[in-house]
Amino acid sequence: MTTKYITGLALCLALALGVACSSDDGGGAGEGNNLASSNAGGAGNASPGGANPTGGDGDAPAGDTGDTGDTGNTSDAVTGGGAECVNDGEENFDCPFNLPPISGSCAPKGSCCHRASNTAKMAALGPDEPMEFEYRLNFVEVTNHPLTISQPILVASAQARSDICSGEQCLLWRFTAPRAGGELVAGAGKVEIGIGAYNCDGTYSYYGPNAAPSRDGISDDPGRWQSEIVDAEYDPAKSGIDAFHIPWEGNKNRAVARSVFLEPADNSIDWELASSGFEIMEFDHSEVGFDCMGERQGLEWNTTAGFVSYSPMEGNDADINNLISQTYCSLLAFGIVAEGDKDRSCTETERCMPGSADCPWVKLPDSLCPSDEAERAIFGCHLGAEGNPNGEEGYPDALNCTQEAPTDPLDPDQGATSDGQCCDPLGQSATLPACNAYRTVQVFVAAAAEITDEPRDSIPSTCQ
Repeated sequence: MTTKYITGLALCLALALGVACSSDDGGGAGEGNNLASSNAGGAGNASPGGANPTGGDGDAPAGDTGDTGDTGNTSDAVTGGGAECVNDGEENFDCPFNLPPISGSCAPKGSCCHRASNTAKMAALGPDEPMEFEYRLNFVEVTNHPLTISQPILVASAQARSDICSGEQCLLWRFTAPRAGGELVAGAGKVEIGIGAYNCDGTYSYYGPNAAPSRDGISDDPGRWQSEIVDAEYDPAKSGIDAFHIPWEGNKNRAVARSVFLEPADNSIDWELASSGFEIMEFDHSEVGFDCMGERQGLEWNTTAGFVSYSPMEGNDADINNLISQTYCSLLAFGIVAEGDKDRSCTETERCMPGSADCPWVKLPDSLCPSDEAERAIFGCHLGAEGNPNGEEGYPDALNCTQEAPTDPLDPDQGATSDGQCCDPLGQSATLPACNAYRTVQVFVAAAAEITDEPRDSIPSTCQ
């Protein structure tokens, strides 16, 4: 477990890939040179988190301008109160109270500032009713992009977004498990992962099929922020994420998911993220983890590892972030650039080794994602740049990729042992494809939550 200190600026990064560093319940931020928060991205491969977090049109084109400034439901601010949450434990006054309610059943409680209790909810069920383990990620931190997404201006932006559980800074998880005779039993389960919204009363909601407005050059699919629900094989005898096995064939995480970043002041749209390949690597499914994975101690977040996701270059190379006036792909590749270089394209700029003379690249892409439906039927996003070209700390010594392109589905349930073909980060190989995505490694604090059964069909108002 890793300890993260909270200071006046949240070390989350509203620009990273989605989700928030510190939550509405978690408030503060990391210290020093901590990285940003992350991709709310979909769910993982046959491992537990398995569904594409935000659904909709995976291949919706990214636009030329970003069309920023679309507004949410901001005419009437919402005042918290009125909901009844199934919660347990003492109110935790170390939790920053950034959103209502700050007292009652929906107030932040327990070691991780949860607004509901999965343990208490399960105790109230009938003996054969299925259990929905619901979580909101109160803190998420990217650990492998220190040179591009930890600048103070981005940290401050992340703090503002995460404080109000805004868009991509509001990642929700729901795991459904069967029960019989009052006990969890093996059988058919479900996994749902996606971005959502805080309802200002202690509860959260996923976005529904009509929530996303049409944006010129970005997408006209109203369901592109919608979460995906996938079937899972549940076995309580297995530990961690293995308890929820998502069959590879039915996993939606190979598609491209889209999620939104909102302006904290009025919930207007800033930009949208494209992500893929979300996979939870560690997940505490013991009784200890039912309500909290990670915890809050004073001004510290103690995180747990973790999950990975991928940001394809295409799809993140057009929508402009208002704060830095450049695309997310440009940020990952070049860091924050000077005014005269804001138009530098991550997909068109010739690649070179970071640190070499006159090379504008700060970090090269390290992963390969499928580019069309035919490829998605064969492989998913995976780490493919051999030799650790970016000098990344903790980078694997050996990758699970091959020199040849696969021709049959790489389904681990059917005995496949490779993740896919290796890729060339410089894009100069005569035999390997150019790497076309960035891997993001993240740690988190997950807190039990009350997620409504009614998805939102609009962007919420800001809370008062």
